[in-house]
Amino acid sequence: MIGSATVLFDKWRWEYRQLTGKAYFVNRPTSYWPVGSLMDLPYLSYRLSTYCMKIASIYYCRECRVSHHRRIKNLKNAFIENPRNLRGAVSSREIGILEDYSHKNIIKKPEHLVSLSRMATEIRKEWKNGRRLTVSFLGGKKEVKDRIIRHAKIWMEYANIEFDFRQRKKPADVRIAFDSEDGSWSLLGTELLSEDKSLPTMNFGWLTPRTDDLEYNRVVLHEFGHTLGCIHEHERPDNGIPWDKPKVYAYYKKTDGWSKEEVDEQVFSKYDITQIRANKLDKKSIMMYPVPEQLTRGNFHIGWNNGLSEGDKKFIARLYPKK
Repeated sequence: MIGSATVLFDKWRWEYRQLTGKAYFVNRPTSYWPVGSLMDLPYLSYRLSTYCMKIASIYYCRECRVSHHRRIKNLKNAFIENPRNLRGAVSSREIGILEDYSHKNIIKKPEHLVSLSRMATEIRKEWKNGRRLTVSFLGGKKEVKDRIIRHAKIWMEYANIEFDFRQRKKPADVRIAFDSEDGSWSLLGTELLSEDKSLPTMNFGWLTPRTDDLEYNRVVLHEFGHTLGCIHEHERPDNGIPWDKPKVYAYYKKTDGWSKEEVDEQVFSKYDITQIRANKLDKKSIMMYPVPEQLTRGNFHIGWNNGLSEGDKKFIARLYPKK
């Protein structure tokens, strides 16, 4: 899904996007934010209600349909990496079709492609427990890279996954770029295996040596959470967000010219419950984005989350249990 959202605070603009399956967000000061205030980021750890939040714009661009070929390739790589990624009621016949394609690169009958397409929508994208993921940087300043490494390794305290940042000649599993025009994003879990080895799988577009450490923690943990296979928490079917739909419909009709059906698809769509691994919604999750009160009913809002919640720690420990 391609999407974008921007929330303007008195001192901060937050922008969230998804682009070709890549979840990312961009933080940068507003035009009237004086230079030097960037270091005042601990202020943002307060509840949203402690300061005035103004909506500048919230955009959810049209969903970018991943090609049929790419979806099937993602299915193959996810199954080879971890057969337990296959969810739901799958017959022995369908497993045989998937095994033929995954291990022999064979699709015997046209109707078998239909079965593969269905399984592609239901596959998880989690790594094999105990996996060592190699990580490399495509450029970047040493101080920035060192800080990314330090924050990314926090996941390793709770998950039986290793992020290996040692330099190597071969392309790494996780390839981090620093394109200032491309925000911050990461591919999801085993989708990394389908990406061209010459291309990045993650991007940090605005982290600098001057960026506050709280912001490093929030952004790096979030993107590496995607690399581990974690989805956005606010897209759960049980998110409980009381959207004020008339306001949302009116807003996007005015700003994007969207029909009601387009808003339903781009803003209100959610994961199917069968795609959810955690038992309940975690509003404090690092994978949860803020929700502005201006487009919800009542005084509902969700504030900033700047570190792993207790729910995050327990979830990732169950997903990748240490022996």
